[in-house]
Amino acid sequence: MRISVRSAALATSILAGAFMASGCTSDKYHTWDYIKGDLTPEMAGISETRLDQDRDLAVVNNLSWRAFSDDWGRIWLTDQPTLLTPYPVVNTGGNPQ
Repeated sequence: MRISVRSAALATSILAGAFMASGCTSDKYHTWDYIKGDLTPEMAGISETRLDQDRDLAVVNNLSWRAFSDDWGRIWLTDQPTLLTPYPVVNTGGNPQ
């Protein structure tokens, strides 16, 4: 069974045409209106991305909880040794007074 050159060329050109036609589909994310609607999609503010804002919020929350722990010690007067004794007491908190 021999395939003629003409039928092989015809089959090749039909396949090439089908591949070229299927590659021309339009994507909604590549339209001018979509791009114009949000020119900086990764930015959440003037100078920060959402990841930067989430990281900043995590740092602030961590600092706030640690400060709350210090404040709780000050409320219950457990942040420093008592001053009511006549004997010297060593400060075990590690912070200079």
